[in-house]
This record gives sequence, C-alpha cells and structure tokens, in this order.
Amino acid sequence: MVKLHTVEQLDDAIDAEIAWRKQELSTALKLIRHSSGPSQKANLRAGVVILYAHWEGWVKAVSQLYIRYVNTRAFRYDQLSTAFLGTALKTKMGTVEEATTPLMHNSFAFFIQNELSAKAKLSEELVRTESNLSSSVFLAIIDRLGLERRDKYTLRAQLIDHDLVQRRNTIAHGEYLDLTASDFGALRTDVLDLLELFTDEVRNAASTGRHLATPTQED
Repeated sequence: MVKLHTVEQLDDAIDAEIAWRKQELSTALKLIRHSSGPSQKANLRAGVVILYAHWEGWVKAVSQLYIRYVNTRAFRYDQLSTAFLGTALKTKMGTVEEATTPLMHNSFAFFIQNELSAKAKLSEELVRTESNLSSSVFLAIIDRLGLERRDKYTLRAQLIDHDLVQRRNTIAHGEYLDLTASDFGALRTDVLDLLELFTDEVRNAASTGRHLATPTQED
C-alpha cells in the first residue's frame, strides 16, 4: 500500500483514482447516445448500474485515500480533530466491543488515560458505503471525515436516493426501468457534480489541516 506523505501525493493519488472512473462514465454515455431501440435500452440499464458503481466506489476510494494520508503523517491522537479522533477511537472500540474479558476493557481505559499522546492508527475500513450509498450513508461519511454538510448534499437527497440508488436497485433486481438517454445524461451530470464537490472538499480539508484539532496549512 503506497503511503501518502504530502498533500501533493494525495492529490496525485486522487487524480489517478478518479481519472479511469470519468473515462468509463464517458464511454457509457457514448454507448447510449450512439445506440437506439433495444440496444439503447440495454445500454441505459448498464449505464445506471455503472454510474451507481462509480458513485459508491469514488466516494469510498477518495475517503480512504484521505484517511491513509492522515495515517502516513503519523499524528498523535491528541492532535486529531474531533471527527478523526472519533474515527481513531472507533478502530479501538471495535476490538473492545468484541471482547468478553475485563482485560481488554481495562486496556482501553488505560489507553484513554495514558496513551492519547501516542501515534494514531486509523482504519480505512471504517469508511463504509453499506453497498447502498444512500444520502444518509453519504452524510455519515461526510461527518466521519469532518467535512461540512453542504446544502447541495442535502438538497440532492432525492436525486441520490430515488434517481440513482432506487433505479440501480430496480435494475439489479431484474425489474424493468423506463429511462431515456436525456434522463441518463442529466443524472450523470448531477452525480459527477456531487462527486467533484466532495473531492474538492477532501482536497481542501487535507491542505488546510481540518483533520487536526488545530488546523494548519499542510505541506
């Protein structure tokens, strides 16, 4: 796993991650526009599934890259923002919740009392899309990363839940979906708009040190 020591390295990793996704979404749109009849109907169904896949995959991948960057920087627990400290503690609490003996509980208590000045360890796996990235799950990821709940996110809840997630589920369950090329084009534009905003927010949070208790410009 490649470590990300600088904001520039994080930016490069994000660019590489989203580039192939944008290309695939462009290809899906071209296939739809250059087909007609039953072929276009099939391409539309496939396009919605691909669009949802990249909605979920993009959000998860960029979030995990941000967490990896914070991990690589090796900050102490007591240096982290409330959101990232919560993420770090969740990593430890998962082990405590599964424990059946007091020793593990005592170990966690000792950590709280004595080891907040140790280097933090965060799990990238805490970013969960639940295989169904609805608006509520998306906002939970926003909160976990300590990002701002932008109005555009909440105003697009219907778009995410109905126009994207529900349509994808309809197709995945083998049901018929009546959709036009114009519908797909508009949906693709709106979803990409949300993804670009989310990605810009992550880049800005990393560069301004919003993952820290005392934000500072990062190198």
